[in-house]
Amino acid sequence: MSAVLRLGIVGCGRVAEERHLPALRQLQDVRVAAVADTDGARAERIARQLGGAQICADYRTLLDRKDVDAVAVLTPTSSHAEIVLAALDAEKHVLVEKPLAVSAEDCDRIVARAARSSVKVLLAFNLRQHRLVRKARARVQAGELGRISLIRSIYTHDRVGKDVPAWHRVVKLGGGVILNEAIHHFDLWRYLSGSEVEEISCAAQPSDMYEHESSTVSAKLSGGALASGAFSLSTSPQSELEICGEKGRLFLSCYCFDGLAFFPRAAYPGDLGNRLRDTAAAIAQFGQAIPSLRRGGDFQDSFRALWQHFVDCIRDDRQPDCSLLDGLRAVQTAIAACQSAHIGQAVRPMGIP
Repeated sequence: MSAVLRLGIVGCGRVAEERHLPALRQLQDVRVAAVADTDGARAERIARQLGGAQICADYRTLLDRKDVDAVAVLTPTSSHAEIVLAALDAEKHVLVEKPLAVSAEDCDRIVARAARSSVKVLLAFNLRQHRLVRKARARVQAGELGRISLIRSIYTHDRVGKDVPAWHRVVKLGGGVILNEAIHHFDLWRYLSGSEVEEISCAAQPSDMYEHESSTVSAKLSGGALASGAFSLSTSPQSELEICGEKGRLFLSCYCFDGLAFFPRAAYPGDLGNRLRDTAAAIAQFGQAIPSLRRGGDFQDSFRALWQHFVDCIRDDRQPDCSLLDGLRAVQTAIAACQSAHIGQAVRPMGIP
């Protein structure tokens, strides 16, 4: 890698403009050399924001450029496999938005092709780089919770405006709350517990806008724990997770700077002493959170950390901490959930014996 990573962006939609560009502006060792999008106006808008990046009408033209070392694939999910495989053939490093692909078969093709290449491929599960998620994982790995028995997730958002793209609404294109949003929490179940999802049951509610607008999920994990989740695209934003173990429970909110709290086994939430300790912990966390708050908060800062990790993996020849196998497992779980919602019974994800 040269002193500066020369990046090409394929896909100039909402996630590129709202999440990835603000993160990239904070890095000194990345320069966006070119952008590509099927919508020329979107590509021009992003290029202007980047100070004059070259505009390519087709992603293949971008991949042919000698001044592009790495590619960000930020397109609708149904196009991920085609573009990622082409980028690997062009020997470009790749950061690809989640989900990895719309099918386990496409994920398998990417995994097999990447195994024959020396380039780095990072799946953009940005929550793995979230400050509080990493703290939570360290506490779980240190044994602070003991044996994990239960995991609870909730993800909700307001995604019912007129600007919702058509692909976001249809499951087979990668849309709906399960495949496009709940998949973050399916990955966190694995990342935090170290266990695989062995069986999953799902009920999904459609709407005029979404094939799967809201869903509830229950799952069995390989370590013996049970997991549950509630997910919706039609209410106010929230993303939180609770891990229950024999020594206590750990609460995590991805949208609050002080959203990490541990409750010992014998403690009730309303206990005065426990609440005073929580207040003191929140004050202490505020000091730790100031750097990320200045960068837009922990959630937005997770994208900056994601990109910094990508650069470090390329520069130092390190393996990304979110592998293509992780991406495959998350897609298998999400697809199994969608199948369960369709047939009305529990499903074992593909690849899980």
